[in-house]
Amino acid sequence: MQVDPERHSRLVRAITDAGLDAIICSSATDVLLCTGYWPVMSMSLSVVTADGEVHAILPEDEQELADATSGAELLTYKPSSLDDISNVGTRLGAPLAKVGRRLGLLNSKVGIRVELSVQPEPYVVSANFHHSLTGLISSVLPQTTLLGCDDLLENQKAVKTKSEVAHILESVHLASYGFGAAKSGVQPGLHEPQVASTVQSAFDCASEGSPVQRSYGSFFCMSGPNSAKAGAAFARTRYRKLQGGDLVMIHANTCADGYWTDITRTYTVGQPTLRQREIGSAIDEARRAALDVIQPGVAARDVDEAARSVMRAHGFGEAFTHATGHGVGYAAANANSLPRIHPCSPDVLEEGMTFNIEPAAHFDGYGGMRHCDVVAVTGTGCKVLTDF
Repeated sequence: MQVDPERHSRLVRAITDAGLDAIICSSATDVLLCTGYWPVMSMSLSVVTADGEVHAILPEDEQELADATSGAELLTYKPSSLDDISNVGTRLGAPLAKVGRRLGLLNSKVGIRVELSVQPEPYVVSANFHHSLTGLISSVLPQTTLLGCDDLLENQKAVKTKSEVAHILESVHLASYGFGAAKSGVQPGLHEPQVASTVQSAFDCASEGSPVQRSYGSFFCMSGPNSAKAGAAFARTRYRKLQGGDLVMIHANTCADGYWTDITRTYTVGQPTLRQREIGSAIDEARRAALDVIQPGVAARDVDEAARSVMRAHGFGEAFTHATGHGVGYAAANANSLPRIHPCSPDVLEEGMTFNIEPAAHFDGYGGMRHCDVVAVTGTGCKVLTDF
């Protein structure tokens, strides 16, 4: 297996254009971007040079997973031992020094992440190197100049390769099993956790026979007045019992080998009321208006305005309390992931960008409705990846 050639050439060009000799990354999504491998506990490093070398340093018990997904040169290490007690950073020193010497990085310009970032976690625990990464690199690669490369990484993640879009589609496919169970699972008398567990179970069982190595994610159920609270930055399943006439919002962030979705569908308990049909009709029209605008070269804020103007025209402008979308794929629920489909966004759409379109209306004390799709910008428009 080889590293995604399209991604590899883009990265090398970006590193060269930035005047860097290499980049060294530690977060799981950054390592995935660089090597095609999604680390389990973020105890791995990736090194990509301006000469095109791609190396990954990872715990030895992750090698089987990395062999199946990455074409990078792999070097393993033991993150712990019965011989002594030491931290992961200390144990990474020797393999990083070995890779650095091999690649001639002892006196070079190396890009690392230095700013605040929001990253989806690959496991229940995840290593965060923080400033210790700077110390580690400086100690084993003396005279190396460390420079921030946050923008380089985020810009790379914003525009996906064909292979990366295919991975996101696989994640969408698995998520669709959960939503397939949602309609029959939304029943009066059930509590929100019961509904959430039904759709979660359908998703969890979907990967049987799939080429995906690791898939997981979370499904949330928010009903009645709780669905109005879904306009917040995070979703939350509470212990409310579903009642006839409720709006029920099912939201999911799922991933397949590190490539994420952000999907929401809204259901009603029983037949929808006239008010609910009116809200749903406005959201559907706003969704279509946004999709019609999407193409390369369009300002992201114009996509937001296309959806928002429809909601205003239907009298629901004030109820649409959040941006129309944000980048999805390497990110799950990060409002600042590029491109930002926001009224103030400076971003311009490019072919290969993947993001969500999520027009919504939230009414405190009553309920909320949202339809959230993941889309990819094509050469002439867009493709809805969540076409279920």
